[in-house]
Amino acid sequence: MIFAFLYPISLFPLRILYVISDFAYYILYYLIKYRRKVVSENIKITFRSLSEKEQINIEKQFYKNFCDNFIETIKLLSISKKDLQSHISADYSELEKIISENKNCHIYLGHQFNWEWANAHIASMFHKADVLVVYKQLSSKAANNFMLRLRSRFGSKMIPSKFMKRDIKPFDQKNHILILAADQNPNISERSFWASFLSQKTAFMSGAELYTASNKTTSLFANIIKTKRGHYKFIITPIFDFSKPYQVGKITHLFIRNLESAIIANPENYLWSHRRWKHIYKNEYKKRWIGNIQ
Repeated sequence: MIFAFLYPISLFPLRILYVISDFAYYILYYLIKYRRKVVSENIKITFRSLSEKEQINIEKQFYKNFCDNFIETIKLLSISKKDLQSHISADYSELEKIISENKNCHIYLGHQFNWEWANAHIASMFHKADVLVVYKQLSSKAANNFMLRLRSRFGSKMIPSKFMKRDIKPFDQKNHILILAADQNPNISERSFWASFLSQKTAFMSGAELYTASNKTTSLFANIIKTKRGHYKFIITPIFDFSKPYQVGKITHLFIRNLESAIIANPENYLWSHRRWKHIYKNEYKKRWIGNIQ
């Protein structure tokens, strides 16, 4: 039902779809005021040194990018591989080197626009290795099935985070690229890593790193930069390759520092509409603190 409704819309050229996005921005920001309070508070807390005018400017630009992200995600239903690749500039030399050596790698990324295009683009470029994408299942079965269909269109194999350990086993002995959006809120704060992120004590999922470390897999960070409307640049940089001594929390710590720098450079391109700091740090989590790792 969702596919039948959205697929015909996806066939329109992006220039037409962006008109819809502009209209959606006006509705979401000025009329519905979708999560305005959450977005505003997140930006104010993160960028305390900026003036109110500058904070509002980031807020408005975020909503414009948020609407573009939604429209571009719908476009994935019908966009050709060639067309998708024409919208993205990426240097995959680090990734290609790892794959050419028949090694696996884990790509850590944050919710920077447009992460859906990033996943699809990597899958469209690499065919000698399985591209695995860890995702959080949606509560609606129809919506979840729709997103699975959309996300796997260019060959990505979708791994539900809830069953990651189980569902990834068949790929353990195969050459693969694992993509992890590692900035999501963890379910259990007691088992999380804790660190300073955008000047706040923040909980991070520990499972992703523990899996990476258990296999001593090289980890990379993907920075997604919006160069202009509908065009993105991906910068892939190494995080950790286990050639040096490993300390638990090291990979997540380096991921946080990379993501933080990326957000500060392009704040309007990050997903501010989620309640990222809903978990409160307690003294009992001291042993889970990774912020002091060197």
